[in-house]
Amino acid sequence: MKFGALLPLCLLFSACALFQRDTRPVHAPPEEAARVQFPLDLPADTRMTLSGALVTAMQLALDDFLPLNVKPHSGASPEEVCLYQRESYDVIASPGADGVMFVRITLRPDTCEKHGPIMDMGATYAVDIAGRRILAVQR
Repeated sequence: MKFGALLPLCLLFSACALFQRDTRPVHAPPEEAARVQFPLDLPADTRMTLSGALVTAMQLALDDFLPLNVKPHSGASPEEVCLYQRESYDVIASPGADGVMFVRITLRPDTCEKHGPIMDMGATYAVDIAGRRILAVQR
């Protein structure tokens, strides 16, 4: 293959890199961050310890179920806006066999249901922890 044929291909791949979304969360401005007071130790009566495997499984399932960059459509009702917020959901996880973690995401009771119950808002994921991939989804 000649250099002239490779140049457009290289430019195309370079341009594709510009369209990749940033996977890091948004950080507060330095002025706001400076106001945060960290405790010397996390209070024993309220802290929770989660295994890395559990956090990985939950993160993968949540990223698939409700990606952080997804926003409600223009003119969405308050109930629809509520459904786009991760804090509207509970996440339950349970280890399975062979390094699989089952993660269930369910709408918190009475969270977005101002005009009656919302059905079928959730999913259960089978997550391969070692492979960092979703094996199956049950909706």
